[in-house]
Amino acid sequence: MKKISSLIILLLAFSFSLIAQQATLTIVNKSERELTTKVMQGTEKKSTLHKTLTLAAKSEGKIYFSTTGRYFTKSMAVKFSTDTITQNDTIYTKGAPFEVIADSKRGYSNITMKFTIKESKKPVAEGALPITRKEYEEN
Repeated sequence: MKKISSLIILLLAFSFSLIAQQATLTIVNKSERELTTKVMQGTEKKSTLHKTLTLAAKSEGKIYFSTTGRYFTKSMAVKFSTDTITQNDTIYTKGAPFEVIADSKRGYSNITMKFTIKESKKPVAEGALPITRKEYEEN
């Protein structure tokens, strides 16, 4: 009985260490918009969807990686009208490529990205390239 409980404790400790050892991307939505971000793995021409994260205004979320590689983001920021439930303004953007390291020898990346929009008659996402809706929806 003592051997079984020791084995269970050892397995649990090993499992928790595997979970703790992951690369992360924290996305901070500093805008007043609902933000949906797609994290794409690979180059722009040959990318696959890694994960999608939707955040409320003024919130943050985390995405985990278990594979080292090159990634980039595509985001959709929607501003909802205050008097109705309809959309009235959407911005589509693409972020710069970034490298994620996720291995026991080189370590684990912990990256933070902040999403900010300068609101005006023509709102602009700071630090990101504008893209079309079609480009956002690809992949």
